[in-house]
Amino acid sequence: MARPVSISEDAILDAARRVFLKHGYQAGTAQVAHEAGVSEGSLFKHFKTKQALFLAAMAVESQEQEWEARLMQSVGTGNIHRTLEHVGLQMLRRLQVLMPCIMMVNASGVTFTRAGQCENDPPPLRLIRLLTRYFRAEIKAGRLVMAAPGIYAHTFVGAISHYVFCEQVFNYRSGPPAAYVRTVVETILKATLKKA
Repeated sequence: MARPVSISEDAILDAARRVFLKHGYQAGTAQVAHEAGVSEGSLFKHFKTKQALFLAAMAVESQEQEWEARLMQSVGTGNIHRTLEHVGLQMLRRLQVLMPCIMMVNASGVTFTRAGQCENDPPPLRLIRLLTRYFRAEIKAGRLVMAAPGIYAHTFVGAISHYVFCEQVFNYRSGPPAAYVRTVVETILKATLKKA
């Protein structure tokens, strides 16, 4: 008797990502199963609905990255300016990969669960929350003065996101990524660095 074909969730997600990026949300689960080399039933053992499969496939690099963990470890030490420049460039690179996926999810009519109502928020919201925690920790450490750390975090992530949006949708860059991020960091820190 032949042994049933076993496939990893990652292989299914890779196949689904290829199919959805080529055909959009209207692509059927049969197409995804064919691309993955499994039965449709195997897909639904891993993902209960087509929407769940689509959102999982489009959530490229949803796991926490090393630089995110190191950000919180840097609180109270090192140069805040250099730390935020590094974080900004990492966010920009990550969003260059994620933005097309987010745009496809949005264009498909599939919606993300409202923020805070699911275990994994969409990546831009996770980044805002992470940066808010970092700003609050630096305020507590006495290195920043900031009345609304959540708004500054949103501004920072929003500026980086907008750069990527303009680059991908309009093929427009106001400057090289490093110069853009440096200017965003300088603008935020002018108003928030604690004076010695």
